[in-house]
Amino acid sequence: MVLVHIICESKRQALNIVDVLIEERLMLDAMISDKLLFKRLKSGETESHERTLVMGTTKALLFKTIDQRIKKVFTSTPPLVYAMPIVYMNARQTQELQAETQKV
Repeated sequence: MVLVHIICESKRQALNIVDVLIEERLMLDAMISDKLLFKRLKSGETESHERTLVMGTTKALLFKTIDQRIKKVFTSTPPLVYAMPIVYMNARQTQELQAETQKV
């Protein structure tokens, strides 16, 4: 199990991504948090941007499919996508995640 983080250009993009991933059973659930400050170093300069963060639970084996699906649908401004392992999840949540997401 992993917690996927998707850093989006806008709240609209985040909502569209969540709709696609949940409808296609690639993600069980999602939280959307907007107006976050995203800072990064690019070409030796620090950039700051407002971004929207999506966090959702899924199976680790679905990550590659999620990443490919996002890149296919959101070609003009693809979001940053990464995942963090979930070390512990209670049994009920684990069963729901296994039952409600795509089989791998």
